[in-house]
Amino acid sequence: MFNNYLIDSWQKGVLYLVTLAVIALLLFTGKKKVKFSYRVLIGMTLGLAVGLIFGGFTTDVNGSETTIVATIRPIGQLYLKLIQMVVIPLVLTAVIKSFTSLDNPDTLKRIGVKTLFWLLITTTIGAAIGFGFAAIVNLGADFNLGGTYVKEITPIETVFLNFFPSNIVSALGGSVVLPVIAVGLFISIAVIVENKRHPERTKPFVDFNNSLNAIMTRVTKFVMKLTPYAVFSFMAYAVGRSNVETLKQLLLYIGIMYGAMLFHFLFVQMLLIKVMGINPITWIKKFSPAMFVAFTTQSSYGTLPVTLESLTKRVGVSDKIANFVGPLSANVGMNACGGIFPAVVAVLTANAYGIQFGIVEFILLLVITTISAIGIAGVPGIATIAAAVVLSSLGLPIDGIALIVAVDPLVDMGRTLINVIGGGVASTIVARRENELNFEVLNSKDAVTLSE
Repeated sequence: MFNNYLIDSWQKGVLYLVTLAVIALLLFTGKKKVKFSYRVLIGMTLGLAVGLIFGGFTTDVNGSETTIVATIRPIGQLYLKLIQMVVIPLVLTAVIKSFTSLDNPDTLKRIGVKTLFWLLITTTIGAAIGFGFAAIVNLGADFNLGGTYVKEITPIETVFLNFFPSNIVSALGGSVVLPVIAVGLFISIAVIVENKRHPERTKPFVDFNNSLNAIMTRVTKFVMKLTPYAVFSFMAYAVGRSNVETLKQLLLYIGIMYGAMLFHFLFVQMLLIKVMGINPITWIKKFSPAMFVAFTTQSSYGTLPVTLESLTKRVGVSDKIANFVGPLSANVGMNACGGIFPAVVAVLTANAYGIQFGIVEFILLLVITTISAIGIAGVPGIATIAAAVVLSSLGLPIDGIALIVAVDPLVDMGRTLINVIGGGVASTIVARRENELNFEVLNSKDAVTLSE
């Protein structure tokens, strides 16, 4: 049972001691309230060092010779298992919560519909951009994820029929996310319709779902606390068994992500601002406090207070629009985490496993990223969850996330920045269309100091 982990060399013994020391260090930094992103960077850096030092030593694992670093890989594999565990209940409750919270007819018809449209359309465009950037360079073709994976070719009519489960219980007990989202959408519509007729009947269910969503969000936060340890394990294993080409692919992945995000920023987000009759440079200057906080904190929720103040006091968006669109944008339609990133990971995973990714899969990718941009609303670790949802729905192995998680801290700053800008752009567009944008505030040369 424990043959794979027997200490059969002094190098293996030292590796175990080093791993325990790293775990102890990460625990210590956690107790000392060291910033989470810094702890992830520590895990990544130490994983890189361990992979470089111990990667050349081999041992026997399940009858085959491999690097001894493979013996600490289960730390990261546990992390992936736990993510799979929380995805289904989290997505179901989040979908229902998102839609049932917009049950006010006036809000839903005007501001709600406009907000959802702009948040989701920019996320869908982001997915297309991410796919294009990754596909052009054939990202992932030189990765060696180990083993083979055969994706069964499914007729197109079966693909769309599989969106809708024949059994709700089996759908909730499975690992495919898309049918769960479909169930959540139907339940949400039924709740909204029934609420208009008999609100006393729907209130207990809505309260229960909101409570369950809060509980599952808390469970997800517990899982996300394991990220520094998982990143250490993934990075050590990736470097320990990688050749030069694989390391080049990691750097290429980071470059592709930032290239796609820059393209999305310039030719989608800022172009929309320009089309609305607003000078993009002026808008950037006014919204810059939220952009700076987003890049440094790597948290859309943590940036929300600054986002709202920047929108109302500097950009000129009315309180009514900002207070509705702002919080919603921190939950729904995250351009980078929900669009660009999952698309890049999907292409990388498909190429790494030699799986054909054609026009049908591309269309499904756009549909899934758009729907899941609602279904994963407001969860911590949204990028990882989004990638898991998309890979699962496309029939791709979720193991494709493993290598990406290892270098995730290096792209998370940019992802959060694009997410927050996307929310700010949507708020500005909706305010412009609703005549709730104060151009005097927007074009004012006076510097407005935000509250601490």
